[in-house]
Amino acid sequence: MINMKYILLLFFTLPIIGIGQKDTLVNTSRKNLRKNMPSYINISAGKSRSSFRDFGTSPLTYKGTPNFIAISRSRQNEQKEFEIGSFYSFGDFKVDYNEHKSTSKLQSLSIYYSQLYRVKKLSTEKLTTKVGGLFNTTGNLRNNASLQNNALGREIIATLFGSAKVSWDISRNQAKSKKILFFNYHLKPKTRHLDYRLNIGLINSALRNGYAYIGQSSVLNDPKVFEGYKYNLFSGFRLSSAVDYTVLLKNNNSLQLSYLWEAYKTGGKFDQLEMASHTIKATLMFNYK
Repeated sequence: MINMKYILLLFFTLPIIGIGQKDTLVNTSRKNLRKNMPSYINISAGKSRSSFRDFGTSPLTYKGTPNFIAISRSRQNEQKEFEIGSFYSFGDFKVDYNEHKSTSKLQSLSIYYSQLYRVKKLSTEKLTTKVGGLFNTTGNLRNNASLQNNALGREIIATLFGSAKVSWDISRNQAKSKKILFFNYHLKPKTRHLDYRLNIGLINSALRNGYAYIGQSSVLNDPKVFEGYKYNLFSGFRLSSAVDYTVLLKNNNSLQLSYLWEAYKTGGKFDQLEMASHTIKATLMFNYK
């Protein structure tokens, strides 16, 4: 009878012990995944073709080819990815209309944070779909001497995006040998993937000058940077997308070539700002983990 009691006690205790061990293994596995998650420092440079129009000061469209540099930190694997970083563009934008030439010097700084998670039902062995969000705050500083008292233009544009990304694994898993005419060449295995990402602005806001925004604070010897500026929440629109081609190098670093597109328009009635850009950039991704 005593032996039967011990047997019953053991029978009911083993599942509890097993569950506890299973939970411990799952938690340990998740910690190991986070610990071994590849991490990168990304340094980018590129060139843009952009245009903008500020109805608060002039209806003319200014066009330019600003330079583009960026730095970010990212962590990513097949299940999820995170990135925080900033990018800076600068250059001259010009207009030549009705024998009138004008130049606007523009500097733009953006700070952003992104999170994406894998959608299992929309993913396969070669194709991975991730969804998530992106928060981007952009500050512009423009200087156009032709506008005289309105020479300086400033705005801060903050946007919360809904994001979706599709990654296609186009790796060469086996070495190949081919011949073209009299030339033989060998292709080694290579890890690479092609990505497309779309960001749609869900909450758009902007701190911007109003129409004909000349202030009086400088005359009163009390200059205010944002005098006469207005903050608009839930106004305007913003879209962006990116196409990335990434190749893993022998030293576990990566090289990435990208095409970026972005367009936005602030809210308002007569004082909207419109801007669009096309950017080609190259990125060195340094794996430090």
